[in-house]
Amino acid sequence: MEEIKSLSQFNKLKASSSLLIIDFYATWCGPCKAISPVFEKLAKQHESSTSIKFAKVDVDKAKDVAQTCGITAMPTFQFFKAGSKADEVKGADVNQLQTKIGYYTAAVAKEGSGQGTKASASTGATSGPVSLRSLIDISTSRLLNTSNLSSVRNIASPPPAGYAIASATGTAQCLIHLSFTQAVTPSQIKITVANDSLSNGPSRIQVGTNVPVRVTKSPDGVESNDLAMESISKAENTQAFNIYSDEYTNGTTELKLKASKFKSVKSLTIRIDANISGEAKTITKVKEMDIISSKA
Repeated sequence: MEEIKSLSQFNKLKASSSLLIIDFYATWCGPCKAISPVFEKLAKQHESSTSIKFAKVDVDKAKDVAQTCGITAMPTFQFFKAGSKADEVKGADVNQLQTKIGYYTAAVAKEGSGQGTKASASTGATSGPVSLRSLIDISTSRLLNTSNLSSVRNIASPPPAGYAIASATGTAQCLIHLSFTQAVTPSQIKITVANDSLSNGPSRIQVGTNVPVRVTKSPDGVESNDLAMESISKAENTQAFNIYSDEYTNGTTELKLKASKFKSVKSLTIRIDANISGEAKTITKVKEMDIISSKA
């Protein structure tokens, strides 16, 4: 793995790589030391690649590079695709880092296969649907009316067992607000429920785009926000779905989003109003949720 020590070295490496992933760290930073072995292990998996490069920057030794890249916290991991910044992960978030590295390395590998990116561009060929999980901004996404075990992190990186989202005890309703690190064009929402919990699967859903959420902190540092079940009314565009039990194939249903309504989306707000059981007090359970885009 290359250690970037100057701005000229950074610019040269950025220009010569299809994908450049940089770990900005400091020797005095505890979280940096904790996640460094993970980053090095992921880098080692791609050390034979000529198009994917991993690098590190000591922010105290290469201050000009850190300043150019706008680094304000350590560790920060930045992704440069074809010379331009595509994404970043702030903090020692192993799950998010693994997810995004997996997404971008897979995308570059796919572009390098077959006819390659130039051939695809010249023939007008497009790649197939891709998951937008890696672009979910966990730090600014929020849940409302969900169980303590529910987590946006479980949507971005589904656990091997359990549920990504479950409504709070005694109600079928819950709200999921997903922010993205860049504007996206989602084409569908894929929802999967456990085979033995079909009655807990969502049956009535509203989806809204770019709902504003105001976050505040008290003098004691306690965070609060104005997200409410009625927040969907503030959406730029909305689409409603009624899902019946026979629309879950092997536990999965796909909600097709209207292209005219879901362009340049910075956030999706998904309100679940009811589940297949039809009982208002029966908990809703979602094993996995994925946001799909037909555009890579």
